[in-house]
Amino acid sequence: MACWIGWPATRVIIGGVLIHLTLGTLYTFGNMNPYITSYLRYKLPASDTDYSDTAWVNSASFIGIGLPIVLAGEIYDRFGPRKTVSFGCLLMSGGIALTYVTIKHSVALVVLTYGLMFGLGVGMSYVVPMSCAMKWIPDRKGLACGLTMAGFGGGAFTFDYVQTWYINPDNDPPLHHVDDKYYFHEEKILSRVPPVFCVLAGCYAALQVIGILLLRDPPEMRLVDEEDEEEESSLTDGGQLTSITSQGRDEQEQYVSWKQSWKTKDFWLLWFSLFFNSQGLLFFSTFWKVAMMALCAVCTVLMATYKLTELAGKSLFFIYVCLTFGTFGGNYSLFPLATAQTFGQRYFIQNYGLLFTSQVLMSVITAFTAPYIQNVIVWYGFFLLSTGSSFLSFILVFVLKQERPFI
Repeated sequence: MACWIGWPATRVIIGGVLIHLTLGTLYTFGNMNPYITSYLRYKLPASDTDYSDTAWVNSASFIGIGLPIVLAGEIYDRFGPRKTVSFGCLLMSGGIALTYVTIKHSVALVVLTYGLMFGLGVGMSYVVPMSCAMKWIPDRKGLACGLTMAGFGGGAFTFDYVQTWYINPDNDPPLHHVDDKYYFHEEKILSRVPPVFCVLAGCYAALQVIGILLLRDPPEMRLVDEEDEEEESSLTDGGQLTSITSQGRDEQEQYVSWKQSWKTKDFWLLWFSLFFNSQGLLFFSTFWKVAMMALCAVCTVLMATYKLTELAGKSLFFIYVCLTFGTFGGNYSLFPLATAQTFGQRYFIQNYGLLFTSQVLMSVITAFTAPYIQNVIVWYGFFLLSTGSSFLSFILVFVLKQERPFI
């Protein structure tokens, strides 16, 4: 199989990393939430906003991510990667910029702009750079996903510092205590909350423009995709697993139409595995089944043993937190790879969009249940619940490994 290497492929990967640096700021919400909640609570008249209200912002983001991915695949096929990602980035950065206005009015409007619009933009843009990278190096799909997703993890790490530097340069802790929760009350901090959204939107837009200019499909792949559209009318079994021969390739690629993939057992094994596995291990192997089994195992061990951090104090807790957040990238690099290897490259974006609906459902469930779970079973109970969830995901991946030991 042809492997596109050198500057053209490197340029596309760099573009994908820059785009994902901005998309990965989805995970800076934990850093922003105390400032957002405190501002809404103390700067709006007669407001008693607390963290259970602003939790909907994060849930709306994940709901938004899952909604447009299938549509993004259709737009990608019709208009190409640059226009697709441009539309998504406009939604994302535009939503963040609008939060400068909406945060001065209500939490519901913040849910709309910093939650739903942000998520819709991420969902529209998220899979496209990975798809482009995998097309340039088709026999190293795992490497393509891993390199591109490095930006996703780096975004949260980088912009956490940018946000804190702008809003709270001295990194003062929240001191105002209400109902066992802490809020910021200092005017010097709260006054910087709305402008930070303009600063972030500008930074994101600059990186996105550069990334979009570097993004493109291989020229042969564009020709092949046009030929595939003509061949689809003659597919057997209503679009079931079908072989195509791409120009310039030595091997045949198999794919499953997104209209048929959801009818397969493999799809639902992956869907429920992603649903239960809220955390993941950073990509470390192109053999994704083995990697996902390790991913789920690490999540299970971490969640089951969090109580041990009490024995060693802050140092061990810090290590556990780093390990936990270090696993977040696993879902977003291993599952796209699994989707491409299971159902093929042709409908990769659409198939992954269907798979990501599991996150939409989990986001809704989390938004409704998280405050009650925290009050009823407290944090250690939450860790045990996560342990069971990760273990279920491990079992599902093990079953999938038995069903499809080789791709």
